[in-house]
Amino acid sequence: KFMEDPSIKEETKQIDVVLESVKEIYKKKLKPLEKAYRFGEFYSPMLSDADFDAAPMVLLLGQYSVGKTTFIKYLLERDFPGMRVGPEPTTDRFACIMDGKNER
Repeated sequence: KFMEDPSIKEETKQIDVVLESVKEIYKKKLKPLEKAYRFGEFYSPMLSDADFDAAPMVLLLGQYSVGKTTFIKYLLERDFPGMRVGPEPTTDRFACIMDGKNER
């Protein structure tokens, strides 16, 4: 249902156009500089198309009870497996939340 919405389809097309433009700018303007100064040898490898096409990753860090879990719940618009909220520290490990068909 979500992807059937015409406004979502149009927005997705616009995002694709922007993404392709960013790739081209990188390839034409930045990548030659990275090669010339051997940037990939001392800092990080040059980007590939897969780097641009991959889903973004976000890391939330902070003291306990500052709203990290509540923020994730807001973004997802629902509870998620392993979610615990309380005034005392409730999370003692990392949680990876990804899009998919199965909940775990």
